[in-house]
Order: sequence, then structure tokens, then C-alpha cells
Amino acid sequence: MSGRVSKLVARADAGFSLLETIAVCAIMAIVLGMSVGFYPQAVQIVRGDADLRIVYWELKLARDQAITQRRSIQVVFTAPNRITTIRQNLPAGTTVLSTAVLEHNMRFMLFAGQPDTPDAFGRTAATDFGGAAPVVFTPDGMLTDVNGNPVNGTVFLGQPGKPITSRALTVFGPTATIRTYRWNGAQWRR
Repeated sequence: MSGRVSKLVARADAGFSLLETIAVCAIMAIVLGMSVGFYPQAVQIVRGDADLRIVYWELKLARDQAITQRRSIQVVFTAPNRITTIRQNLPAGTTVLSTAVLEHNMRFMLFAGQPDTPDAFGRTAATDFGGAAPVVFTPDGMLTDVNGNPVNGTVFLGQPGKPITSRALTVFGPTATIRTYRWNGAQWRR
């Protein structure tokens, strides 16, 4: 009996068979092949989302500072990829609070054939605030033109030649509510 047990133990210590090793390698090759095909598109999607967050947080920060500091905060979009927030000091003068630059070759841009966002605030330019430039967050939390009139607007961004990176951000002037959208190849999705 002990001879039989030692043979079973010896077989168990022998390792994997050639057939088992080939099966594991084949499964790994299939999974790797699927991930390599998806990886470049996934990187573009993640980069698009990252730059959308840059625009989102710059606008949110500008609005929050306007409210907490009780000062108007001006937001300037400079092509191709720069956002500057400027505090209007009292009694006069200005202070640049922050400057952000989009990364990953992202730019403020429109892609041909894409419609306006579901909010329909405009699509005449990559940064469309109804002709208002710059826009201002007021101490009461509104987004206005320089004359104090509430404005709605949309910021479109993406990487040239890569529509899957297309993103949009809308701002509703009276409440400065910010919404973000991602282009999925057929429509804008929140």
C-alpha cells in the first residue's frame, strides 16, 4: 500500500502536463489579443475624460471662488487649449487665479457631423457662450457676460482626427449648473 501512495505523491509533484500548459497559453493569447485591440481606443477615451475634468474643475473652481470671495471671476478660453480664471479686485484691478492647459493634444474644437448637445446652448464655435467672451461668474453664482446678463454656453473639446475623444461641457447661466457629455460615436451621452 505504501508503494502505491508514493507513486501517487510522485505524480502529483510532477507538475503540469504539456496539454494543460498549452491550454493555459492559448487562453492567455486570446485574452491578450482582445485587450491589445481595445487598448488604444480605451486610452483615447480615458484621456478625453481627463481633459474634460480639467475644464469642469476650472469652471467649478471659478464659480466657487466667486461665491466665497464675493468677487466676480472672469473665465477666458484661449485657443487652442488654455483656460484662465481672473478675479476682478475691488475697487479696481485684476488678479490671475489660475491657468490650466489641456493635455494629451486636446483642444477646444468641433468635429464635423456632430450635433449640438442635448442642452442645445449652441454650436457656432468650440467655446460658444452666445457671443459673450469672456464670461464671468458672479458672487451670486450666475454665469454672465461682462454686462451682467446671464449666458448659457458650451465648451467642445477633442483630439484632432479622433472623434472618440470628443467631449462637451454645458453651463446654464442663471444657476451656473455644469453638465458634461461624451460622444459615443452616434450621440452625446452624460
